[in-house]
Amino acid sequence: MGHCAKYQLHSGGKRFRALLALIAADIYKISNESAIYAAICCELIHNASLIHDDLQDRDILRRGLPTIWNRFGDHTAINLGDYFIAGSFEALSKIKGNPENKCKAIEHLSYTIQQTVKGQSHEILQRSNLNLRMEEYESTAKAKTGGLICWPIKLIMILNGEKNIDEINFKPLYEAGLAYQIQDDLSDFLGIKDRGLPGRDLKEGKMNVLIMHYIDSASEGEKFVLQKFLKKRYDSISEDEISFWLTKIKNKGAIEKS
Repeated sequence: MGHCAKYQLHSGGKRFRALLALIAADIYKISNESAIYAAICCELIHNASLIHDDLQDRDILRRGLPTIWNRFGDHTAINLGDYFIAGSFEALSKIKGNPENKCKAIEHLSYTIQQTVKGQSHEILQRSNLNLRMEEYESTAKAKTGGLICWPIKLIMILNGEKNIDEINFKPLYEAGLAYQIQDDLSDFLGIKDRGLPGRDLKEGKMNVLIMHYIDSASEGEKFVLQKFLKKRYDSISEDEISFWLTKIKNKGAIEKS
């Protein structure tokens, strides 16, 4: 696990959530030691979500390198994701301060993990569902991505003794999570996501924002053919088929709308 953990954590990334925790801690005058443990907590839980996400989506590359499941196997990806989740709670336990605040932080971390899992589960269940509404897509993205962007700031506020965390104040960050998901969908479609060839979402049958824009202006016949394609087995789909659908979706103006 130690070897695999170092591989994952040394693979790059912006450390965006860890930085948010450190910036918030500086604003609230939280001690450096507590700020570092808070940042570790945020970075570990984020990486846990990436490892499990890559496994479920069968992504072979992350940050230009083989993903954990691709390099070390499915079982290691499950174990390392769980290992990082446990590590995030351990980091919280090492923060010095009011025990009541620490308990509140543990409660909120558990809730954030549950929301992330809920968003990921909903995304998987809605694969090849051409009746998915844009509102559902947006709420799933906010739960899956937005929650982990909000968490670093919520954590510092809780450690500072804030009793009520008003969700309305975090709307901009939830919207940022949605924007990130749309950007992620576009990166996959254009093949600039460091996960190999373009259109991996199509190969997985995953409903992304470009496919939904295509459906909005597609005929019933086009929808029927698309749904048959999205329900095909992952390993039975050729690159020529993916290229065909990338062109079809692009010609409907889905890139511009997204």
